[in-house]
Amino acid sequence: MAHLKRVEAPLRYLTKSLAKKAISCPRKLVYATNPTYGRKFDPMKQHLSKEGERFGNYCKGLFPGGIEIGRDISFERRNNAPMLEVDLIDETKRLLMGEEEEQIVLFEGAVQHGGLFARPDVLVKTKNKQSNQTELQIIEIKSKSWDSRHTVESKMLTLKKSIRSTFLPYLQDVAFQTLVLRSAFPDFHISSWLMMPDRAKKLKDTLAKDGMAQSIDDSVAAVVNVDDLVEKVLNGKISYPGTKKPQHFTKAISHFSDIINKETSVVESSLSPPIGSQCMSCEYKLNDANIENKDAVSGFDVCWRAATGTKQEDMGRNQFVADIYSLTKKTLANFLNENKYTFDNLTAKDFGLDEDGEPAKKKKTNCEDTITNSQRQWLQVKSVQQQRTSSESSHYILKKGLESEMEKWQYPLHLIDFETISPALPYFSGMAPYDVVCFQFSHHILDQNHDGTVSIRQESEFLHTIPGENPNGPFLRALYNALGCVVSDGGTVFCWSSHETTVLKSILTSPEFSASLSQHEVEALSALLPERSHPMVDLFECARDYFYVDGSGGSSSIKRLLRPTMNASPELKGLYGKPTYSSNNFQNIQWYQLDESGNVIDPYGILSRLDTDKDRSAIAVGGAAAAAYHELQSKSDMTEQDRSYIQSSLLRYCELDTLSMAMFVQAWQAFAAVEKAK
Repeated sequence: MAHLKRVEAPLRYLTKSLAKKAISCPRKLVYATNPTYGRKFDPMKQHLSKEGERFGNYCKGLFPGGIEIGRDISFERRNNAPMLEVDLIDETKRLLMGEEEEQIVLFEGAVQHGGLFARPDVLVKTKNKQSNQTELQIIEIKSKSWDSRHTVESKMLTLKKSIRSTFLPYLQDVAFQTLVLRSAFPDFHISSWLMMPDRAKKLKDTLAKDGMAQSIDDSVAAVVNVDDLVEKVLNGKISYPGTKKPQHFTKAISHFSDIINKETSVVESSLSPPIGSQCMSCEYKLNDANIENKDAVSGFDVCWRAATGTKQEDMGRNQFVADIYSLTKKTLANFLNENKYTFDNLTAKDFGLDEDGEPAKKKKTNCEDTITNSQRQWLQVKSVQQQRTSSESSHYILKKGLESEMEKWQYPLHLIDFETISPALPYFSGMAPYDVVCFQFSHHILDQNHDGTVSIRQESEFLHTIPGENPNGPFLRALYNALGCVVSDGGTVFCWSSHETTVLKSILTSPEFSASLSQHEVEALSALLPERSHPMVDLFECARDYFYVDGSGGSSSIKRLLRPTMNASPELKGLYGKPTYSSNNFQNIQWYQLDESGNVIDPYGILSRLDTDKDRSAIAVGGAAAAAYHELQSKSDMTEQDRSYIQSSLLRYCELDTLSMAMFVQAWQAFAAVEKAK
C-alpha cells in the first residue's frame, strides 16, 4: 500500500496589524483570522482611515523614483492564507540585494523572516555616511499629529522616561518591522523613523500640479528618528490581557506567531477569553447599529459567554456589564472580581445608590436637581432588568434643574450645528495639518407667536464646497448674518456639545479669517463664547445632567436619544406625525413614523431613505459628512450631477441635526408642563 505524502499547510504570517491586535487582546487573533466574525462599522473611523491613506500617498510623493512593490502582481488573501507573498518577498530582496550604489526607495516592500511578515510604508536603502555601512531606513507613515517645535523626548516620553501611551502603538509598529528586517538582513544597519503631519508647518503654494510638495523640507510632513525609542520597545516588556506578568516584547511576538499557525480549534482553546476593560472598545463587539453583515458573529459575545459560562439562549434582553454606558475600568474590574457579569447581577448599591436610586452619600451639590453618571448607569441597567424598551415604554426622567435652565432661555431660540473637517493634509495654502475647516452650518429658529404658540423654521444655512477655496472666511460672514442680531435683539443660541464653541473660538482668533469681519462683528460672534455676554447653551449638557429616557442606553448622544425621546413624547407625535414639515431641502416630510412592529423609526433612517442614489450611501453621520466634503474637494473629474447630489445630501443631513435639537427643546418643554400640572 502506497504511503500518502502529508501536505503541509501554508505558513500563516504574523503581520504588523495582527501583532497590534494581539497586543491589545490575544483573543483577537481568533477573530481576525476567521471571516465568520465581523467587525463593527464606524463611519468616523473609516473616514480617519482614508485620511491616513491620503497623507500616506502624499508622503510617498516626497520620494521621487520610489518603486511600489507588487504593483503589477495580482495579490489577494483568502481566509488570511498567504498567496503570492513569495513573489513580493523575492522582488523586494532582489532590489535590496542589488549592487547599485545609488539610493533605492521601495514602497510597501515585503520582508519575511520565519513566521513574521512586514511591509514598511517606505524602505530606503542608502549608505550610512558615518559607518559607510549599507543602511535600511524603515519609515512608517502615521497620521498622528506631530509638532517639530518640540523634542522627541518631550513629546514621546513621560517625566519617568516611559513611552507615552499616545505614541506607544506607533512605536510598537515600527519596532515590529525593525525586528523583522534585522533578522532578514543581518548585514545591514536598520534605522527606524516615523513620518507624521507637522503642526509647525503650513502648506505652501509651491505645489506640483498633482498636489505633491517638491521636497520633504517644502512639505507639511516631519521625518522623526525613533531609534532609541524602538530599542526601548524591543528590549522592554509588555503587558496584555491574559498575562499574569509582563512579557518581553520579542518573546510575545514569537508567541503570537506560533499561535496563529496552529489548528483553529487549538488556537481558540489556547487563547482563553481574558475579559476586562479592553472589551468595552473591542472592534468585534457587534450590535444592530454598527453591523454591516447581519450573518457575522460577535466575537465579544463569544468571549463573554465562554468566560462567564452564560448560554446565549439564557440572555434574552439581558446584557453584559461591559455594555454599561461610560463605565470606568475600575468599576468594571470590581464587577468582574465579584462575578457580576450581567445586568441581572446588579443592584442600585453597586452604583453607590440607595434603594430609591439616590446617592447613598449625598454631596454638597443639589443632587435632587441633576442626574449623576451613576444614576444614569443604574437607570440603564434597571430598564433592562424590568424588560423596558423604547418601543414598549415611554419612561423618562426630567429633573427640575432643566426647568430652571429653560426659564433662563429667551425667545427666539436659535439652534446651530457646524460641519467641519480637520484634515491631516491641509486642503488650502497657509493652513497647518489638523487646522479646522468650517464648511457648513444649519440654523433653526423656535419663535413664540403672539398667541403663545411656538413656531419652527429653518432660518438659514451655509455650505461652501468650491474646490480650492477656503470656506472659513465666508463661514464667519454667514454666521454673523445668522446670529449677529442676538446681542442687540435678544434671544438664546443653542448647540449640542462643545464642538461649536471650540471651533468658533479657533477661527475667530485667526486673523486670516476674522479679517473678513469688522471689529463690531467679531465682538458680536465672540459674545456667543463661554464666559461672555450671550454664551451658547449646550443642549448636550442639559441632556446629560437633567434628562434620561429608556432606550437610549444611558447615552446623551443626540442620535442615541432622539428615537426614544420621540417615542416618549406625545408632543413630538402631534407636531411631526403628519407630512407637514417643509423647507428648502424637504417637502412635506413626516418625521414621526412607526415601523411594522409599532416602533418609532429613527429620523436619520428616514433621511437615508430619502437619498435614492443606489451608488452612494446616505449622509447620516458626521464622519460621512466629512468624507463627502473631502470627495468634493479632491475629485476634479466629478460630474455636476454627482456634485449636486452630494451637496443636497449634506444640506439635508445638517438640517436634520438642528431640527433634532429643536425637537428636544419642544419635547422637554412639554414634559415640564406635564410635571407642573401634576
